[in-house]
Amino acid sequence: MYQVPLATSSTLISRENFWKSIEIYYKRPHLANRKIIAADQILFYKVDFNAKNIFDITDILSCHALTYEIRKLEQGNRENIKKDLLKNLLETYDKNVKFEKYHNEDLSELEPGVFLSVRLILPKLKNTAKCVELIVLNSNKDYITFFSACIEKDKMTCLPPFSYRIELTREYFVRITVNNFEDADTKSAEWLADTLFSKLLKWAENSEGNKSQPSLCNVSLEKYSNIYNELKIKYGEPLKKVWWEKTKTSPQKFIFEDISIASYLICIWNEIHSEAKDDVSFIDCGCGNGLLVYILNQEGYAGYGIDLRRRNVWDLFLDKADLRVGVVGPDSIFPEATWLIGNHSDELTPWLPVIALKSSAKTNFFVLPCCPFDFNGKKYIRLNTSVSQYADYLEYIKSISEMCGFDTSIDRLRIPSTKRTCFIGVTKNQNINITSAAEQRIENYINSKYGKGKCEFTPRSSEERVRNCTQIDRNIIDKIVKQVVDILLAKVTLLTKANGSNWNKGGSIHLGDLSRLLPQVDLQYLKKECGGIQTLLRNHRYIFKIEDAEVSLREPYRLTETAKYRDKPCWYNKFHPNGCIYDSEECGYKHC
Repeated sequence: MYQVPLATSSTLISRENFWKSIEIYYKRPHLANRKIIAADQILFYKVDFNAKNIFDITDILSCHALTYEIRKLEQGNRENIKKDLLKNLLETYDKNVKFEKYHNEDLSELEPGVFLSVRLILPKLKNTAKCVELIVLNSNKDYITFFSACIEKDKMTCLPPFSYRIELTREYFVRITVNNFEDADTKSAEWLADTLFSKLLKWAENSEGNKSQPSLCNVSLEKYSNIYNELKIKYGEPLKKVWWEKTKTSPQKFIFEDISIASYLICIWNEIHSEAKDDVSFIDCGCGNGLLVYILNQEGYAGYGIDLRRRNVWDLFLDKADLRVGVVGPDSIFPEATWLIGNHSDELTPWLPVIALKSSAKTNFFVLPCCPFDFNGKKYIRLNTSVSQYADYLEYIKSISEMCGFDTSIDRLRIPSTKRTCFIGVTKNQNINITSAAEQRIENYINSKYGKGKCEFTPRSSEERVRNCTQIDRNIIDKIVKQVVDILLAKVTLLTKANGSNWNKGGSIHLGDLSRLLPQVDLQYLKKECGGIQTLLRNHRYIFKIEDAEVSLREPYRLTETAKYRDKPCWYNKFHPNGCIYDSEECGYKHC
């Protein structure tokens, strides 16, 4: 079993780092598999299985057997998938098999034994099937084996349709194996060897830098996935066609980010309110492009967005979204609102819990902090120097929410942004005395920080300065671009050009590591720009590629792929030390 190797590491990996890399893939499979939104954990058992002449529990498991059991169920969902599924698979071979529920989520600290995990894999695309995944984790033999079954017969699968194993050999090499050569000669096997394997090695080599808060903890992953896919079809595709013309911003980022946030809010509201569409009345404070308001209004939720200035993109929504020009400040109150929304609300972020508190005893809030601002509208000064400014700021916003008396929960959204941590503040009760005490408490705190009546909040100007890295001195931009290119080329990866000479593709680097390597004197020019170094690199997408916060050089397009850049000069031909990888006839850009 599992004798056909797809990929084997060339370096030794410690057992601890092996299991840490496995844990990342297990808990966050979407980082490697872009076809899925999330994995919804259903069952996790330690199993005591002893069958005569069975060397390993995986010898009697298969994707076919799992599919057979899943399709016997009335529905392949969380409610119907029970321990009986595992019993049916194993009791034929061992009538005395025992299952013990296991709650330790840290795979790197699994006790000795064999464990079975069953989870629902939720796809990104509507034409892709939900899958049930059965996983065998053997901490004695240091392997993890995956089996999958499609719930919907007539749709594409988002997982390899065959079983595969990731193991640590006795010699401490990481290896991915499959059962037979037919499975090895497939696109899925290619993905395992090229994409997943490289991710696993990166995580194993950088195990200390991969600790992060899990995402979408406060919502049902299955419900979120269903809503997200529905909204994406309904709003994503139609808006993509007209977005760039109106905004000159990335439709991939802004449209799908707000669809994700809308999906999340709808899940939260349906969880908290028995009749969400009747009970919810929201105010989006600093609504910006208005897309989030548009989606929520169209989905039947009452509310409006308010911002300092009107955006051109509002024209797309006509009378289908309630968008208003106005100022939200410390003295604003919204007694009719049950929810205040602060989506990258910047200067308003620390005030959102306070405004919600003062608005009414029924007002809750959702805030997604981005740039760190304090009550006075100035940049927040970090108090805890042992953590990043962003991490310290999150703790600060949490403390404000708790000071205001809200039941505060933290979550991480699944959006294309580096700032993904959000807060949900839910009012605990409607006792006027408790509310008054909370108001007095937060007022005393602000007065102690700035002096009584001396916290002067100045809202930002209604005239927006362009902050997309295009107004920075060209010499500074060119200097930073060259520095990044040099860092990437230092990790030599040689390809062969058509003429037989070498071409250095370079390596990749995480955005966080890149920021630490670049001179701070140059990065200071990016501090006031939206997105910082990431925005600058995305402005040069003909040079750089960014995927999952990893930066690498983008190979130029071939003329056979697209001719729309044929009049633009080839950057590689002029600036890459090995020139362009393609000759002038093959390259999609112009060779001067």
